[in-house]
Amino acid sequence: MFQRLFAVILCVFNVQHNQRCRLNTRVDFGEPLPVILRNERILEPTDEYGNIDLEYGDTLTLSCEDTGYIEHPQTKSLIATGTIMCLGGNNFGNDEWLNAPATFYGFRCPYPKMHLSQRTNRTCFEGNPIIEVGYRIQNQFYPVYESCFNEAGLNAIYSKYTQKPYNSLYQTRVDRPFFIDNDNYGGLPVESLFSPRGQKAAVSQLVGPLVDTYITKTELLSRGHLAAKTDFAFAFTERATFHYVNCAPQWTGFNGGNWNTLEVDLRNHVHNARYDTIIYTGTYGVSQLLDQYGRRVDIYLTTDVNNNPVIPVPKYFYKVVYEPRTQKGIAFVGINNPYYTMSEAREMFFCKDICRGNSAFHWLSWHPDNPSEGYTFCCSIPDFSFTVHHLPHLDVKDILS
Repeated sequence: MFQRLFAVILCVFNVQHNQRCRLNTRVDFGEPLPVILRNERILEPTDEYGNIDLEYGDTLTLSCEDTGYIEHPQTKSLIATGTIMCLGGNNFGNDEWLNAPATFYGFRCPYPKMHLSQRTNRTCFEGNPIIEVGYRIQNQFYPVYESCFNEAGLNAIYSKYTQKPYNSLYQTRVDRPFFIDNDNYGGLPVESLFSPRGQKAAVSQLVGPLVDTYITKTELLSRGHLAAKTDFAFAFTERATFHYVNCAPQWTGFNGGNWNTLEVDLRNHVHNARYDTIIYTGTYGVSQLLDQYGRRVDIYLTTDVNNNPVIPVPKYFYKVVYEPRTQKGIAFVGINNPYYTMSEAREMFFCKDICRGNSAFHWLSWHPDNPSEGYTFCCSIPDFSFTVHHLPHLDVKDILS
């Protein structure tokens, strides 16, 4: 009898220790979510459906550093950064600071940990610095994405990040934080410059009394994300996109129109096609408006201490998508100005548009000829790079469709 009971106990013990943990981005992550590391890197899902699979005994690091202490009903001591071990299912433990197995969903911070930018020694287009945006945990910086930033003109040239099938299953119900600038704008009051009052004052100085025909209740300049909030899987990576080195002035109709459509359609297409891509989302040129004398003038939000115009309103936004494994890629481009006619916009297409009338892009649901949503077109990467010289060399053999 004793041997039989011992065998049952041993069997249960073994089953428990052979159990894996599975967490899902849409189900198991609460808010305010700690920053989560796995193997000394920002956590990533392990499959295309937003699941994170761990073996029994695998560990994750949680951090609420600078916001307070990790919260959970099972905590027995105050700790800002700590490890937890997979115990099976969605239960995790650490005898040093948890009383009992803890359901993952219950881990919280008092409030969200603040993302930061860090200037690197690496450079990008025309020697501009690469600035990483991410989180500092126990004096170690963990990047989420990087920005090629023009420090002279105070504009984001591009943001570089990865997009994988799991990105379409991002964590939902994540509040939008304020943008931060981390002193990358030379002390300029960038928050007020982007405000409706600030942008109207700037445009008024350039176009005079016509400002009221451009800056209206329905059409004004927004903080246009390059790397979008929902291009990232977790609450803390989504929040990291709210940084001024990752945005540029973008007309609201375009921001909520064809640009948003592209972001949504592309995430879903990458998921469905199982692509593993690198994305460069950037800006090119300076948008123009007609002034009271009928002249086209470049639009900027302000000037620097030497009276040089800075923070340009981009002429174009682009999204270059490249898959290294197959060496395929494509560039999507949008004209950031609702005040061009169709004929004027067509003259601004600087490449052969390979999307219009192409059944390979049936998944793309934008309205490319609608000015209020933003005129849009597509290029091969070599064709795009003939005009826009921002990107490092990419070996491209074919179109990514």
